[in-house]
Amino acid sequence: MPNLRIHRPGPLSTIQDRGRFGLQALGIPTAGAADAFAFRLGNRLLGNPDGAAAIEYWVLGPEIEAVDEPVRVALAAGGGTLTRAADGSRWTMPAWRTVTLLPGDRIALGPTQGGAVGYACVAGGVDVPEVMGSRSTYVRAALGGLNGRPLKTGDLVPVGVAVDPAAGNRALVTPPSDGEGPFRVLLGPQDDHFAPEAIARFFSQPFAISPQSDRMGKRLTGEPLAFAEGKGADITSDAMVAGAIQVPGSGEPIVMLADRATVGGYAKIGAVIGADIARFARLKPGQEVRFAKVSVAEAEAAAHAFETILRDAADAAVAVE
Repeated sequence: MPNLRIHRPGPLSTIQDRGRFGLQALGIPTAGAADAFAFRLGNRLLGNPDGAAAIEYWVLGPEIEAVDEPVRVALAAGGGTLTRAADGSRWTMPAWRTVTLLPGDRIALGPTQGGAVGYACVAGGVDVPEVMGSRSTYVRAALGGLNGRPLKTGDLVPVGVAVDPAAGNRALVTPPSDGEGPFRVLLGPQDDHFAPEAIARFFSQPFAISPQSDRMGKRLTGEPLAFAEGKGADITSDAMVAGAIQVPGSGEPIVMLADRATVGGYAKIGAVIGADIARFARLKPGQEVRFAKVSVAEAEAAAHAFETILRDAADAAVAVE
């Protein structure tokens, strides 16, 4: 059975799959990959199912070593430096390609490219036990992954059986993109808690990503949003979806992401649509953000377009040595 040994974990490396679904009514968050586009594309480069578990990392990737057997790895959204155990030779590997690590080979995954999140996907997927139907790590409750925590030096990460063990390596010639421009938003369900001028300003002024951001959500800095007369930030707690934009009493929005709570007690001015959540998740502190209002029909069309973009990107991969 192949394994990966962690020699340097990076600031935050965890095991994630597509998430833990169907349990939010019991208070169990979904967790899962923050950047579904990079995660799914990395798996497709390897011939894995879209939901195969991978190592997610933020800003700077881990250093990993193949143990016992060869392991094919996809460098999704971040490149690395490969060191061959046989002769100590080194190669710089670009992002968006796969590489086969022989036993003893190491690859040091460098800074993420194009965003804050990167993935080391492996042929066969990371093979830790499922917890409540998912291998995803939810650190706050110590669920899933490897003992419910971020990876650390010395960890041995088991790898599953590849769908096609004889498959060759592949790469994308140009970096993929799942869109650009303003982040599209559906208004509601508590947009009536905000003054009309605050809603207009939300869609016209820029915000910036705060350093106080993580897998749970990204805080935005900018001119605070005013509440409507007789209304405020507090509501009776209701369900929280990915992309929900909560506005606490400070008036500064928070966009909720993979590790969000299952319910929230602040008014939600709207929600970033599903097709834009992956690229929102990869934003770094200080980056400017703008929003645009869309209809349900436009959000549904964007979801279909997202799947087409993902399919076309995977189909564009070419064979490499």
